Amino acid sequence: MADKMKRKLSAKNATAIVLFGAIILVFVFFGLPGRLGAGVGSVARVNNSLISIADFQQEENRVQQYYQNLFGSQMDFSSQRQLLRQQALENLVRNELVSQAAQSEGILATDAEVRDFIVKDIPFFQQNGQFQREFYTRYLEATHSSAGDFENKVRKDIANVRIRHLFELVGQPSAIEMKKLQELRGTKINIAFVKIDQEAVSKALSKEKAEAAINAIDQALAKGDEAAVNAQLKEIKASWEETGLVELGTENFPKITSAVATDAVFELSKTQPLLKRVVRDGNVKYVLKLKETKIEEGKAAEPMLVEMMQKRRADGMFEAWINQFRAKSHITMNTQALQ
Repeated sequence: MADKMKRKLSAKNATAIVLFGAIILVFVFFGLPGRLGAGVGSVARVNNSLISIADFQQEENRVQQYYQNLFGSQMDFSSQRQLLRQQALENLVRNELVSQAAQSEGILATDAEVRDFIVKDIPFFQQNGQFQREFYTRYLEATHSSAGDFENKVRKDIANVRIRHLFELVGQPSAIEMKKLQELRGTKINIAFVKIDQEAVSKALSKEKAEAAINAIDQALAKGDEAAVNAQLKEIKASWEETGLVELGTENFPKITSAVATDAVFELSKTQPLLKRVVRDGNVKYVLKLKETKIEEGKAAEPMLVEMMQKRRADGMFEAWINQFRAKSHITMNTQALQ
């Protein structure tokens, strides 16, 4: 089963490779900078593999085109040249690391897959749905590449996409996790909070008294002394408000406009409903308390949410895997290429 999964390339992921290839090929057929492919030598070494100057120049053009499509004429490429080159070099190093790591795990692309991809899946090599060797040869000449070099790149792309797809499969939530998620979606909480505008309190009292009052509230919270907290709040004429019942998994709570305070809400629990510190977000301070918890029958997660969960988990596992391989690898870069 595992071998079969390694050999299988989904249509969705194959499309991703086609799009990536199409972006590069646009440069070839619709105007390449004159220096593309003209370089000789290498810009980096990843273990025993060299990254050529030609590949670096091609990737730099691809990155520049990406940002040009994104920002149009607003981006000053002359002032950002070094950053573009750094990103291009990092992209190439990372792709090579993924390729080598995939190969070490036995994730490979066969000669037949490479041939079929070039002949059937790259639109710029086709005319009326048929592969045109003349177009393929023209591309190789324009990029100063050999057929072997290009086919090796395709082989790496297929393997790289395949390893990502395997992580996506592994990252799929289990039935138990989906049930737990449904339960969480049925849990609602009501947060009691006090929002303190320190600047307004300073004007009403004085800067020193305002700071002293907030520090006193902080100390009372640390001790869990709610009576002392309320006494200090009364002194500065601050009152409690409530968010009302909100789903536990929400990203925003009504009336709580601070992202820092929203994050702090998830530190609250039934056993410790009063947060033991003042939440500080610039000039605004928050006191937080879990007022009520209500459990209802939860709704099943929407397909998009499940897909997002799967992707986030897969991305996390993939990053950990490739970073582990990178830590064991020997990488050298030619910094002169970035100048």
